[in-house]
Amino acid sequence: MPRTRRPIPRERGPRGGRPDPRDLPIEHVRDRMSSYIYGNITVLAAAIAVDPEAIRHGSAVWAVLATAVLTYLAHVLAHLVAHGLGADETVPDAVRRESVVTIMRNANPIATSGLIPAVLYAAAWLGWVPAEWAQTAALVILVVRIGLVGVFMQRFSGKQPTFLGLWGGIVLAALAFVIGVVKVVLTH
Repeated sequence: MPRTRRPIPRERGPRGGRPDPRDLPIEHVRDRMSSYIYGNITVLAAAIAVDPEAIRHGSAVWAVLATAVLTYLAHVLAHLVAHGLGADETVPDAVRRESVVTIMRNANPIATSGLIPAVLYAAAWLGWVPAEWAQTAALVILVVRIGLVGVFMQRFSGKQPTFLGLWGGIVLAALAFVIGVVKVVLTH
């Protein structure tokens, strides 16, 4: 039986720290999913663009972190400007502040998308793992994260994950990888 959205949101999710995405308004879930995909694609392009020498010297750590953080800031800025369209002056300041917080929170997946590659690149910078291994692992992890989107979408829609959802994620991951490679080829 398909799971439906709960009418009353809980304070915390099953892990105690974050709300369960199924309890959020669908617009927030869509924004977060969009941020997740966009963040992982932009960091994937940055992870493809760095070479093993940049990983060994540490500049790759800063490249993926800067990509994630600056993309997050640009995304938040764009949303804040866009939310100003048709703004109603009768809206209380508390509601506007809540909107800003919501925009920033929904964009968090962009900022966090660079953490795993940065940690892997830092491990290579410290000499704990070979640079080539760190780069391969970072790329595989980012592609897998994108590839699981179809399953996440089904789960957050209250449906049982299916092979079709997984297949859709795999196609999305392949497209994201192509986008990353084309971006690197055209811009570097």
